[in-house]
Amino acid sequence: MRIVIATIGSRGDVQPYLNLGQGLRDAGHEVTLATNPTLCPLAEQHGLHAVPVGRPVDMGAEGARLMAQSFDNMWLGMIRVMQLGGRLVEEAYPDVLAVCRTTDLVVTSDTGCGVVEAEKLDKPWISVTLQPARVPTLPVGKPTLLGKLFGWTLGNFFVGPTNRFRKKVGAPLVKDITTMLSSRLILLPVSRHVAPPNPQWRPQVRQTNYWNARPLPGWAPPAALLDFLSAGEKPVAISLGVMSAANARQSMQMVLDALRQAGVRAIVQGWEDILKSMVFSSSVYSAGPLPHTWLFSQVAVVVHHGGFGTTAAGMCAGVPSIVIPHVIDQYYWGQRVFELGVGPRFFSRGQMTSDKLAQSITQALTDVAMRAKASALVAAIRCEVDGVSEAVGVFETIL
Repeated sequence: MRIVIATIGSRGDVQPYLNLGQGLRDAGHEVTLATNPTLCPLAEQHGLHAVPVGRPVDMGAEGARLMAQSFDNMWLGMIRVMQLGGRLVEEAYPDVLAVCRTTDLVVTSDTGCGVVEAEKLDKPWISVTLQPARVPTLPVGKPTLLGKLFGWTLGNFFVGPTNRFRKKVGAPLVKDITTMLSSRLILLPVSRHVAPPNPQWRPQVRQTNYWNARPLPGWAPPAALLDFLSAGEKPVAISLGVMSAANARQSMQMVLDALRQAGVRAIVQGWEDILKSMVFSSSVYSAGPLPHTWLFSQVAVVVHHGGFGTTAAGMCAGVPSIVIPHVIDQYYWGQRVFELGVGPRFFSRGQMTSDKLAQSITQALTDVAMRAKASALVAAIRCEVDGVSEAVGVFETIL
């Protein structure tokens, strides 16, 4: 089967689909990834055929700009992210339409990229969502006031612009956000121990375990990093995602102060330019991009922004996570980490102080019950069927 996987956004939005694509390819399918031009080299590193769609976008810069405009407001951040996603989908439309003409199946992502194109070409399509809260449910009772507010927000800032775009290209309009997901199959790649199945989910929903990344052929950690790891106790990993330059500098200073207060070593991912201009001790290692599967297995605690893939990697490493969300579903994952008992209560970037972060690091390192729950959770996740194999089986059974 010829399969096009259409996904645009940041690396975190694309990485799970790379993992799925590898599994489908190994099962004998012809897989093409349609994604941002800037991420095509990453797909090729994973051995997948990639086609660039839309204009080249620096998602790090775009994400930092959105954060600066959102003022640490979850709702405002969600609106701005949805608006950006809508623009990127519309800009990519001609390219995605072209690549879908010869395919047998289109796999779409949370942005909706590929949905209109599949409908225009009368191609079968399925949905993947990385957000359990977005999975459509059967109607039960009257919606709550919060549910109505959430629906109104989505309708005004996502469904409305989507329908204007659909009208422009001659595609049928949608009633709400649930009708933008496939009626044939919706895949949710999240461990059942992290997001238990909801009996009210619609029948086309299939939940699998996480789609974990495979090791890149020939990759090895830098020798300097291995030396750092062997020089003392297990460090803390700091991976807070994109930020505006001003926020990154301020946040980095808070992080360094918190590390000194907690008396721990750390590996900091990203912000290389900021770190070059700052003075810090030999107890902090500045790292570039590293596979989270490997990195998080080397540390005692992970401090991160609550992105889907980063949260999953932290849980699969069996260590506590400290979540500092910036926008959209990161707040959901921060709350889920806390509810599962595998991390302290989350706080947003706007609420972060060096004292608060130091206290959370100390708690995550010393709370015996929390560390035991993190170990138990990863043991349960590992007892599940491999998520990619499970998803490939669903493809071949259902489709």
